[in-house]
Amino acid sequence: MRKNIFSLVFFALAFAAGTAFAADIEVHEVYAEKGMVSSAHELASRAGVEIMEKGGNAIDAAIATMLALNVVEPNASGIGGGGFMTIRFAETGEVVALDYRETAPASATKDMFASDYSRQTRDSLSGGKSVGVPGIVLGIFTALERYGTMSFAKVAEPAIRLAEEGFEVHRMQTGIIADNYEKLSKYNLETRFMPDGLPAETGTILKQPELAKAFRMIAKDGSDAFYKGPVGEAVVVAVNRTGGNMTMEDLSGYEVLVHEPIKGSYRGYSIYSTPPASSGGTHIVQLLNIMERYPVYEWRHNSAEYLHHLAEAMKLIFADRQKYMADTAFVKVPLVGLVSKEYAKLLTSKIKPDAVMTEVPYDDPWPFNIGEKSVYLGGGDNTHNSTSSFSVVDVAGNIVASTNTVNFFFGSGVVVPEYGIVLNNEMDDFAKDPASVNAPEPGKRPLSSMSPTVVLNPEGKPFMTLGAAGATRIIATIAQIIMNVVDFGMPMDEAIEQARVFNFASGGQAGQFLMEEGVAGEVVQALGALGHDIQVRPRGIGTAQGILIDHEIERMNGGADSRRLGVPVGF
Repeated sequence: MRKNIFSLVFFALAFAAGTAFAADIEVHEVYAEKGMVSSAHELASRAGVEIMEKGGNAIDAAIATMLALNVVEPNASGIGGGGFMTIRFAETGEVVALDYRETAPASATKDMFASDYSRQTRDSLSGGKSVGVPGIVLGIFTALERYGTMSFAKVAEPAIRLAEEGFEVHRMQTGIIADNYEKLSKYNLETRFMPDGLPAETGTILKQPELAKAFRMIAKDGSDAFYKGPVGEAVVVAVNRTGGNMTMEDLSGYEVLVHEPIKGSYRGYSIYSTPPASSGGTHIVQLLNIMERYPVYEWRHNSAEYLHHLAEAMKLIFADRQKYMADTAFVKVPLVGLVSKEYAKLLTSKIKPDAVMTEVPYDDPWPFNIGEKSVYLGGGDNTHNSTSSFSVVDVAGNIVASTNTVNFFFGSGVVVPEYGIVLNNEMDDFAKDPASVNAPEPGKRPLSSMSPTVVLNPEGKPFMTLGAAGATRIIATIAQIIMNVVDFGMPMDEAIEQARVFNFASGGQAGQFLMEEGVAGEVVQALGALGHDIQVRPRGIGTAQGILIDHEIERMNGGADSRRLGVPVGF
């Protein structure tokens, strides 16, 4: 009887909360007819548009945007890192996924981060030992040579100009440099980010001639300049000088993978996203499969009932992620089972409207999979909020969603002095437990959550391109934005700017229910009364950029997250 009374109180609060406006947010919808880029920095978005205005397609524009982000957001992504790209071709409707994720060098061992000493020194997080073999440069050339229309030299022009002429440092960037002062100071005598040994001041002009030099050398000699030539040699020296063990053979042996994307659907909309070594696409589909079984629209946006079920669903998919997800070149992963709607039905049965799960064991998707069953120990998670994502749509309707990273802000803290390249710390994305399938091994790609995503409408026409930063929070961010658009009819920027939530599960236990400021107070009260362990925090659960495509009036609608410096630009 007590349980029923509690349930009635909870849903009374939930209904009341659903009628309240959750937060005052600034929404800036941007519209265009010919082409659009939405990225985490206006100058990078403008670089991509510049290339489209010169006749380039979406792939050309994407590379221009990526290189410009390396200049104006060197803390988040660049040619010292890796990433993923999802591309849809207007002419054929084909969708491909490019994987240029970093790999472990040949010196990697499963127990390299397992010792007490390694845990104390945290050498998976900074210094040369934390650096994975960068993949972005070869990813760029693979995309341009297969799908682009312009040369690297042409698409790099805006980035080279930005690097040589400089750009104005925003106060957010000064804060990020200051936050990473100790790491940068430890491994570098000097960097452009810290003139005179201090973080670049807000309003100053940051020039990076060394990075421009690297771009020019790559334009001249192609990807060999990085993987077989002087740029790569400088990378290897920087890694080994700061405690790592990388060779030119590690660089020259790197390969880009071209995959079929993970595919799913949500209320008739087709979802295409990244397969392993990214877990993102799989678990976005899995989360949406669960939420599709509920009357989300009737519950109202960010009501207590909606957020309760969403949080419980997140716990379930992250429990599965930790158990099963890994680089499929090294282990069998039940991908078909994880994205199965029948498996989602099984998981949904675990969610109770008036109870909160504290113990969250993984389930078994193998019976819903094609292939033999495998059992192993998973692991390897992170929750940082770096990385950079962007979306591009061109006049022909080609679509690119791309997410790229050096992992934590300023990655390993190691900057290649001759070329101004910030090197990643992706080795931290491997599990520390040598028994885990995600333990480091030569050539293995660490598990990622990056999820550049393309969505088609029920008629099969392009509808949305979307991506986000924020490690495991990427999965929750993209799923919530898709629901904001599909279930609640929001335009792009409004969908992005809404307050978001995140709930995790690890080791069979539920994590804390993280909630951005802006959720209605009565909703927080109702969820707390139900038993959720809530932490309300400033906005920062993921940062996203996206573009909606409206075929009826033939225009694009761009949104970019104010949680970073995002700006969509169209023409």
